[in-house]
Amino acid sequence: MKRSTAGYFHLPFLQQVVSKAVRKLHPLKEDTILMLSREVTRRHSKSCARKSNQPEPPAAKPGRKRQSCDLCFFAKASCDKGTPCSRCQSLARECTFSGSDTPSARSSPPLTVSRSPSVNASRATLKGGGPFSFLRHFADPSIQKDRLAIGETAKCSVKRNLETLHSNIEDALVPTDIMSNFGEFQLPSLPFQLPSALPSFTDDYLLTQFNPDALFPSKLSTQLSEILAELVETSKSMTLGSTGMIHQLDFAELSHLLDVSHISASISVFFQSLHWHLPVVHFPTFDPGNITNPLLLAIFLSGATYTIPLDGKGLPSALFDVAEEYIFRKIAGLSTLASPKSHSITQLIQSALIIEMLQFGRDNIQTRRRIRIVRHPCLVSTIRSLGIFQLKRETAPDICDETIWRELVAEEVCIRIACWVFLADGFLTVCFNNHPSISVFEMNCNLSWSAGLWEAESASTFSQIATAQSAELPLPPLSDVVSQLLDTPLSEGSIPWGPSVSVEHLLILIYAVNSLAFQVRAGLLKYLSLDKIRCASSNWKRVWDSVIGLLDKDHLLHLGYPKHAQELWWLLNATLEATGRSDARLGYMDSTATDDLGNLNEFIQWCYQGAT
Repeated sequence: MKRSTAGYFHLPFLQQVVSKAVRKLHPLKEDTILMLSREVTRRHSKSCARKSNQPEPPAAKPGRKRQSCDLCFFAKASCDKGTPCSRCQSLARECTFSGSDTPSARSSPPLTVSRSPSVNASRATLKGGGPFSFLRHFADPSIQKDRLAIGETAKCSVKRNLETLHSNIEDALVPTDIMSNFGEFQLPSLPFQLPSALPSFTDDYLLTQFNPDALFPSKLSTQLSEILAELVETSKSMTLGSTGMIHQLDFAELSHLLDVSHISASISVFFQSLHWHLPVVHFPTFDPGNITNPLLLAIFLSGATYTIPLDGKGLPSALFDVAEEYIFRKIAGLSTLASPKSHSITQLIQSALIIEMLQFGRDNIQTRRRIRIVRHPCLVSTIRSLGIFQLKRETAPDICDETIWRELVAEEVCIRIACWVFLADGFLTVCFNNHPSISVFEMNCNLSWSAGLWEAESASTFSQIATAQSAELPLPPLSDVVSQLLDTPLSEGSIPWGPSVSVEHLLILIYAVNSLAFQVRAGLLKYLSLDKIRCASSNWKRVWDSVIGLLDKDHLLHLGYPKHAQELWWLLNATLEATGRSDARLGYMDSTATDDLGNLNEFIQWCYQGAT
């Protein structure tokens, strides 16, 4: 087929090919055919131009202006064109139009992170400071949604450059049939019955009734169809404890929720919100067109949870339970002989970590108990059998090209999996008195990179940061660092690896010390004394003060949960103070595991009163 000198198909010629293919299906009206072919042509021409390293074709001459408001347009949903439309009305906002001259029209953001009224009511708590601002919010029994404050934290997180992500999503949405065989284009049967009398066509009607993704399936649309089918089959076979058979998922309802029209917003919001708390997916090299079904599902659900509810409705709760079952069935089926650096293995474990956090965020006691006693131990056992807790880097960060950079990133993903599974384990111990599933002293893998290296957008940027940090001594494994904190009082000048420590590392370390403190109180570590724990606590605080002193306040706000690490230090000291005191008869000081936040809430209130 002839190509233009720019490297992509002539747009009129490509549009003609697509139009002929559509006409084979049904004698549609000419404007219907034109609308469908334009959409497919647009996706292909942009993708082809980028792959040929050529400029994209010039935009078409302006014709009929879109009639949907900005919110419906960016959500790729049908707009009823009311004043305001039903979608905007449900969100108590006015419709805006990017082409309008009014100032309000130009201020409409393409992505909106939703917050429940309970989160808005707790903003004063989160912003009010005090020794336990986040922990008080987390343990507050009145908080029903966003208990983990993911939506709240997302407001002040770094806003990413999503241009590359959206470009990759566009590539993954290019119809595969067109890319593979233009000469003999085969179209699937129409998934809907054409009416005998076609109505007048508008942009919104065509995108709703004649969805190009249904006529010309892309890689992502095909994957979503596979996921839908697998979720429905999983729901048919599920029983959850004493609840009996779970409500079976409806394919038609799911196909409306897990649709390609929502995928761009969901993936984008994931990286703007939950990712800051669970940075185990590498954003700069993330490619939605090269992702396994479990990870695509976990990211999609996580982003959809924190975006505006579709048509005023949230995602069905059964969907999360079925997704959890679907992912953990695959985790349980992993071979112990599998390579920990395998693309599919790491993505499956990433998806399990994400679904764990999502399920905890739902604030359901039954779900929390299942995660605590079934899912999390299964994940820990799997990672242990794969040897990830012992993984060491083969090469230190250095000047590198694109290929070496991606290899280093793949290795770092495994190390981050170990670190953040350990964090999840510490979270269960600190908040629910769960006996640790991971020993601090089996954590012999390297500690994770600093956020700067991890977030480097290219091999060249990575090389610059690595060069600047080359004089810093590499951090020893977590077990060695904790041993140093336990043994000898440190001064700022006597910490050889001090300049290499980041706030993320300090979050991991304070969870480690809290975990040891719990085991000492429970009588599980007879060789450790509370005096050793107090020494580690003092040493941690010295390192924390030296690291925080180098950061500005605005930077600290962007760090997700690590910015709350000092609260865990306050909590640790409070437990040390309460140990052995007759007037501190608190349920939290017992070593019995629980799935209720009541004991933690009571203890936090006691701690807060003592601090004030």
